[in-house]
Amino acid sequence: MIFWLNGDYKENPMAIDIADRGFLLGDGVFETLLVEGGVPAFLDAHLERLKNSLIALSINVAPLDNIGDVIAGLAEKNGLGSVIASARITITRGRSDRGLLFSASGPAAPTLLVTLMRASNNTEDSPIILKLSRSVRCEESIASQHKTTNYLDNILARNEAEAAGVDEAIMLNSRGRVACASSANIFVIKENGDVLTPPCADGALNGIVRGLLLGCVAQTGVAISEAPVDLALLQRGAPFLTNSLTGLRQARLKDDGPAPIALQVEIFNQLETWYQDRLHRSLTESAPAP
Repeated sequence: MIFWLNGDYKENPMAIDIADRGFLLGDGVFETLLVEGGVPAFLDAHLERLKNSLIALSINVAPLDNIGDVIAGLAEKNGLGSVIASARITITRGRSDRGLLFSASGPAAPTLLVTLMRASNNTEDSPIILKLSRSVRCEESIASQHKTTNYLDNILARNEAEAAGVDEAIMLNSRGRVACASSANIFVIKENGDVLTPPCADGALNGIVRGLLLGCVAQTGVAISEAPVDLALLQRGAPFLTNSLTGLRQARLKDDGPAPIALQVEIFNQLETWYQDRLHRSLTESAPAP
């Protein structure tokens, strides 16, 4: 696999410094983007979130204006120009001296890595099966507010779900409220058709697809809002998950909860149709001129 590291395309995987803080301490951030035909979807939104995370972690990186071209180059060099792929932008604080202090010898040069690989086949229409995880999402931690490379709680939650024979894990916060899934935001459609998603203050990440849906009320007429969600509400309603690679996916709790009623199915299909149109426009508007 050819990747892009600190300004150059490379192929040797033994390229990360053994003193890199991202490797040693999880001191970094990342973004995962859907790529189709070498074109990343919602690139500006991803870069804006990445920039905000870098500011929050005090990691100073030069402007990332060329990332779209880098991803297009990776698609060409890896033979992924005609398939749906997943790009990952990873930025760490870079190399530093041993210990927790950023660097005793002055600011480190951050490590910037971009990879691209074929995306998993996500054409399955059956609902994602959810299970409550023992792993807790700490809503007060900066790690819940940004996509940091320290993903241990999410890793444990996802593997707990796998061991239980289900698809995804529901993560509660320290107050017992629903925060998110291990790799997705959670929404729930109530019986009256209103749609809720946990607020970021409850540990939900400000997901890209989540943000799009929160902003689509005027176009769809669907009442979508942030509000605390408890497990009982999730059990009574019709949950669905969102992330940048899979878009919107219907979900249900393992051995629990009623089947969605017609209105809830209609609302989900309406939002899914709106999102697919918005995704298509993003890819079309970002595609290079022929």
